[in-house]
Amino acid sequence: MSYQVLYRTYRPSKFSEVVGQEYIIKILKNAIKSNKIAHAYLFAGPRGTGKTTIAKLFAKAINCDDFKEEACEKCNNCLALKENNHPDIIELDAASNNGVDNIREIVEQVNYAPILGKYKVYIIDEAHMLSDSAFNALLKTLEEPPKHVIFILATTDPEKIIPTVQSRCQRFNFSKINKYHMKKKMIEILKNEGLEYDEEAIEEVAVMAEGGMRDALSILEQMLSYNEKGVYKEDVLKVFGLSSIDEKIKILKEIHQGNIAQAINHLRDIYQNGGDLKHLTIDLLEVIKEALIFSDDGQEKLLNKLSSIQAQELLNIANIKQLLNDIDCLKDVLVNSRFNQNFLSYLELAFIKMANQTEIKQEKEIKTTQKETVKQTSTIKEKAEEIKKEVVQEVKEDLDYIASLLLSAKKSEKEHDAIIYNRLELYKNEVDKRKLYELLIDTELFASNKDAIVVLADKAQANIINSKDVKDELYDFLIKEFSINKIIYALDKNKRKEVIEIYHKLANEKKASSPVVEKPEIKKEMTNEEKLKELFGDSLKVE
Repeated sequence: MSYQVLYRTYRPSKFSEVVGQEYIIKILKNAIKSNKIAHAYLFAGPRGTGKTTIAKLFAKAINCDDFKEEACEKCNNCLALKENNHPDIIELDAASNNGVDNIREIVEQVNYAPILGKYKVYIIDEAHMLSDSAFNALLKTLEEPPKHVIFILATTDPEKIIPTVQSRCQRFNFSKINKYHMKKKMIEILKNEGLEYDEEAIEEVAVMAEGGMRDALSILEQMLSYNEKGVYKEDVLKVFGLSSIDEKIKILKEIHQGNIAQAINHLRDIYQNGGDLKHLTIDLLEVIKEALIFSDDGQEKLLNKLSSIQAQELLNIANIKQLLNDIDCLKDVLVNSRFNQNFLSYLELAFIKMANQTEIKQEKEIKTTQKETVKQTSTIKEKAEEIKKEVVQEVKEDLDYIASLLLSAKKSEKEHDAIIYNRLELYKNEVDKRKLYELLIDTELFASNKDAIVVLADKAQANIINSKDVKDELYDFLIKEFSINKIIYALDKNKRKEVIEIYHKLANEKKASSPVVEKPEIKKEMTNEEKLKELFGDSLKVE
């Protein structure tokens, strides 16, 4: 017997063997049990997700003489389909049989009764390849088919199927298969074949397959041709020119630490060794995305590619704003490369742009900034003492004003603004933002409306936050780091009860309303081009 590839050897022979698409299988099985079978179906979704396989299983199930949860595999219909010679289940590849004559031939045959089964089932694969005239020839039959005929149209591009045909079909949208199910199936196959594997290799194969089980098995087969003993991470990286997660983090670190020449040399080495630069770009986006997810609440369970240590390592050298900028730069590479084959140049330019967005400071500048910051941003307690010693007049909270802000406060606004506290720890080690971290770290979010945030703090701390200069700094901080256009007001936590009492009185007054919040003018940041012009003058042209 000739060799059969893995995806054909392990093609599901019953519904329970199908990977993913659980809801589709459940609906189809219930339709068979209740005898509510439609005359036409449209199976739409990415390649390798089980459209044709489920179409065949459904055709077998509706013709089975003893269907329960699965086809019996014993009756004449099941046995005929197993041998691929069932006379009533006809497959048509529309990619090579897309003309009107091919469809007219089907239309002429539909009136004949089934030979062996209860239904004649026509499975039209790649249905979007049919010509308009072929679709029109099929339309009348789809509208009024004989009771014994069922059409199943499978397609990866449902938008190309004319609306009049779509409207006559019961549509099922097949989703990409998640990595967990793909990995589980691959491991099951490798164990069945008595082959070795390592988890990281299976993970890489699942990522490359992009949700297609057939693609995953094809890649697996390729790896087994390379090394017949099994599937190993080192082999996968070598064969497909991939780089490890640590290597991707290293590249991002080189960019954000100002070692742009090193990062580009690293990139060129990957390219020279046959690396897939598009895959590398997508993986860099995945790494950055996971770091951003981790930055929100530090939950390791949400990570797929990174460990918590790796995520934090990346967050230590790049802030949220810089990582979001990295995403834009890398996305531009994927978009622009569609119209130009020089992917390497686009990616190198993206690296330069990413590095240019990162504020690289020389050691001398860092030391100077640190000294100034230490001088300006002593701890809150020390600042409070300084205020007392210099007999600086306290900034009095206007309790009536703060209580009136609560009139328009909303729970949804407060939940949204909690992001500030969720990410505050990220600024602990940033020299230029340490002051703002110190100001807010011991406060508590009390209430928020569309223009203002009220926090609870110790008396001395509240005085500092309510001073005009600090309030303006915090406003600028929220705008730049979180895109939150709000003023922060601090309330002495000991006066919380008093403010709530005033709020209740105001709420009972018919004319009471929330006041207008005055906001400082937003400082416009210089663009990269303006910064370059300031540094080099008109001698440098930025195109």
